[in-house]
Amino acid sequence: MTGKLLLLQRARQAVREASDEDLLTACARGEAVALEELFHRHGDRVYRVLARSRGVDAKDLDDLVQSTFIEVFRSAPGYAGRAAVSTWLLGIAVNVMRHHVRGESRRRSLVAAATDVLIGPGSCPPDEDAVRSQFLARLERSLAALPGDLSLVFTLCEIEGLRGVDVARALGVPEGTVWRRLHDARLRLRAALEEAPRQ
Repeated sequence: MTGKLLLLQRARQAVREASDEDLLTACARGEAVALEELFHRHGDRVYRVLARSRGVDAKDLDDLVQSTFIEVFRSAPGYAGRAAVSTWLLGIAVNVMRHHVRGESRRRSLVAAATDVLIGPGSCPPDEDAVRSQFLARLERSLAALPGDLSLVFTLCEIEGLRGVDVARALGVPEGTVWRRLHDARLRLRAALEEAPRQ
């Protein structure tokens, strides 16, 4: 038992002493311990960069950092060494952030479009701004309250604009299942929105 612990300690020490490039090479081989070390070295910096980015809510930062390092692990085989690992990591973080902000923008556009359909474009005089704000909050809650499988399909099809066949491939389900889930999501969302107070 002592021998195994000693080997484990030596392996951890070797990981701590490895260069960033060596850690990326290990990630490319699927070694999660190397990714963990890269996270310890660069996670705080990635967090700080994302925290200063426009359009990123504080509540999303931890998820974005995690997504960055998942993408680092996935992309490690493609690292060509044209930039320092730290720079490469930050580039991935920025791309993850941009993708997130685009998704949020699409979601907000969807909320605004649904509001215009259900309340009417520009139909709220200044004294009804509170009603519109309450409706938007209810719409966002309704989107968030959809069951996971329905929410995912709705997001991929309606917000991200993916074709049903592509969503089916990505989720590993028949295309008919995608359309059924999308239909169910729309029905539930419409029912929740019809309960929204209107004046």
